[in-house]
Amino acid sequence: MVTLVIADDLTGAAEIAGTAHRLGAKVRLTTSPERLTAEDEVVVVATDTRSMNRSEALDYTRNLVAQIASLEGREWVGRLFKKTDSVLRGHVVEELEALFALGYERALLLPANPSKGRVIRRRIYSIDGRPLRRTNFRNDPEFPAWSSDVVKLLGERVRYVTPRTRGGLKAGISIGEVTSLEDMACHVARHDAEQTILAGGADAFRALMEKQGFGEVPTAEFGGLGKRKTLLILGSTMRHNLDEEPLFRRCRVARSPMPDSVFAGERCEGWIEEACQKFEEAEVLVLNIAQPITREGNKALLLRHQMATAAEQIIHRAKPQEVVIEGGATAYTLLDRLAWHSLAIADEIAPGVVRLQHAESGTHLTFKPGSYPWGACFK
Repeated sequence: MVTLVIADDLTGAAEIAGTAHRLGAKVRLTTSPERLTAEDEVVVVATDTRSMNRSEALDYTRNLVAQIASLEGREWVGRLFKKTDSVLRGHVVEELEALFALGYERALLLPANPSKGRVIRRRIYSIDGRPLRRTNFRNDPEFPAWSSDVVKLLGERVRYVTPRTRGGLKAGISIGEVTSLEDMACHVARHDAEQTILAGGADAFRALMEKQGFGEVPTAEFGGLGKRKTLLILGSTMRHNLDEEPLFRRCRVARSPMPDSVFAGERCEGWIEEACQKFEEAEVLVLNIAQPITREGNKALLLRHQMATAAEQIIHRAKPQEVVIEGGATAYTLLDRLAWHSLAIADEIAPGVVRLQHAESGTHLTFKPGSYPWGACFK
């Protein structure tokens, strides 16, 4: 049977695909599901609904439900997992409710990732001991964490349950208290796959895979990108001191921050030309947004499309061997422009940092969520 995963952004989809790969499953990642086969064990469908407004995300999910219901090989599907953002950004409740149309009565949402210090205790979400609203996520330009109380964040129609809550889950959506991996395993052990959608982050998915009998398999340690021609696209709002990374000390690195004119919405041609010229003399080209990002209007959407426009042209002209992208919305927009819809897993560099390959072009793409560390990517 196939475990079908629906992820609301591309880096989250890649994280789940990397986890399945590490646990020995046969996994495919796609942005356009067309068919399922008996050979598939995990199929991860990446959407971009986190970057849409609520109405658009709901329409997209309803259309996806209709597409899944008519998929060739639909009879192979045995489990549905909805990958959500671990800190509940996006249209979590609306998308889960739309998925009930596939024949489910309820959903169990387990967004905490205790392996990364992200836990929920007595409704309060904390990261490494700090309440969510006191972290950098309170400044997210699209989904600011205005509260640390998960029920307040999601709405009062979501129920709160603990690993010790007696009885089965009621119809609708329940969010689980998770303070440890043991709590996570307890929730998943009671999960009824036929009637309940399991949703959440990477730790919840791993617990589901382990329940199915999958376990760690030996994999070769990733040796780093080396001196391969690399385009590094920093599309998230996070800030990093990349000068400390070993690759940046060994290689010829060119930086091409987004010009103020492009940041304001003007055309990208001048920036693209300048970046390509810099890339001719460098092994690594960094595209980034240096300006402070506010929550005004559709600024995040504008910057995502500006970055993807420039990156698409640079890839076509400079033909890098490696493309490394931070930020799921930027990655999805770029893949859509390139029409690269299906990717194979090459390496899981670190949890959440996954290297894939587009078969036709041969280009390797590495995706990383903005808030995750780089791992051994640049060693």
